[in-house]
Amino acid sequence: MSHDNHDEPSAGSSGALDNRPPDTQIAEWLSQAMGCHGRGNLSEAQTLYERILTHRPNYPEVLNFLGVLQQQRGQSVQAELLIRRAIASAPGYAAAYTNLGNVLLIQGRHEDAIAAYRQAIRFKPDEVEACVNLGAVLRGLGRLPEALDAYQQASTWRPADANIHYHRGLILADLDRLEDAIQAQRAALEHNAAHLGAVRALGTLLHRRGEVDEARLVFGNAVFQLGEAEEALALLQYWRRLMPNDPIAQHRLAAWFSGETPSRASDGYVTYLFDRYADCFDEHLVEQLGYQAPAVIGARLAEMLGTPAAQFDVLDAGCGTGLCQPVLRPYARRLTGVDLSPRMVDKARDRGGYDELAVAELTAFLNERPGAYDLIASADTLVYFGALEPVLTAAAGALRPGGWLAFTAEQISVDRAPDGYFLNKSGRYSHTADYLERALAGAGLELLARTDATLRQEDDQPVTGHVVLARKPAAAVDQ
Repeated sequence: MSHDNHDEPSAGSSGALDNRPPDTQIAEWLSQAMGCHGRGNLSEAQTLYERILTHRPNYPEVLNFLGVLQQQRGQSVQAELLIRRAIASAPGYAAAYTNLGNVLLIQGRHEDAIAAYRQAIRFKPDEVEACVNLGAVLRGLGRLPEALDAYQQASTWRPADANIHYHRGLILADLDRLEDAIQAQRAALEHNAAHLGAVRALGTLLHRRGEVDEARLVFGNAVFQLGEAEEALALLQYWRRLMPNDPIAQHRLAAWFSGETPSRASDGYVTYLFDRYADCFDEHLVEQLGYQAPAVIGARLAEMLGTPAAQFDVLDAGCGTGLCQPVLRPYARRLTGVDLSPRMVDKARDRGGYDELAVAELTAFLNERPGAYDLIASADTLVYFGALEPVLTAAAGALRPGGWLAFTAEQISVDRAPDGYFLNKSGRYSHTADYLERALAGAGLELLARTDATLRQEDDQPVTGHVVLARKPAAAVDQ
């Protein structure tokens, strides 16, 4: 509902012969009417508007508002008549022209609506609602250059309005001006990062230009920011339709539906996730989420192994940026780190302290190194595996007889995960205690200790995990 202030001039008072209520009473009724109208109490608002018109029959603002109300009631003819009376009483009343255009548009009188919007803008160039509505109707009629002009004018007066940039971008895309369209959608997201229409449009435009990685980044950032909100699901479904084979969309979408759980996160998903987070990983995880997994692993190793003496060949399995290096280095005569994310490994290399760093998928890496390690530690890595049997069997093969395995996993109850693991909407897996024991036993590893600990915070809630220490029997024969 658009409006300007066009109060009738006061007629003053003519004493006892003038029975009209004073201006203060009229103003009070108008304030009450507008309040009722804003709250959706149309009947009471209409009564008050009509009471005012009984005493001020040519009050432009009241005629305009009552016309809008009648259109809300579906009374289009009465709405048009009332708003035209408002314009007749105040010929330069831009907001009334805007509302007239809205009424005419509902009636399907497109050219008349366009003329009304143009009149509103002529009288008041910063009548943004008229500019926006004019742009919308012109775009609907296929008159794209004129529509773009209207949205450009709206943007001039309201440059921080994300929705205006979004619609301007749609028209630019219709005109095949892709670079300008992309910049318009970026402007929309600059002013409202949660504008999902702009996210979809920008991702689509980038994909259309063949910039698949950039499109994935746009969709991925929005999905991760939305977390478990329902809007994330709609965006994931759109992303999957646009890019059917994209591993990130596939994994995150699977996390929303039971019965479609993959046995582990794909290499593409893990690489994308951690390459994306590499530059801010330490700050985000440690400072914002209170990440504790390396510390709790270190505490359990100290309890079990005693004073470190640089006596072991050690593997940091899923080393990330190297947050476990200070915990593991004192035990290592040689410390190796492996991670699937090249950018994470670069950060670990910058941190220092490793004798060897490799970019590889963990299970394959372990299978290629039989009997290579005395200690394998894995902090917050197995949360990207559902079925643990393959990776634990590979770890057992990579350990020497009597070698140690330490890892963390997120907890879940048996009733929520009857198969032993569950893919959360976060994209990470949780595991039951019983399943961990079975998987370790099946891999030929002896469970020595399983304790509970808070691994991190998420949505201001602690994430409780298992801290597991297991050992390969000294008498075991390497597979």
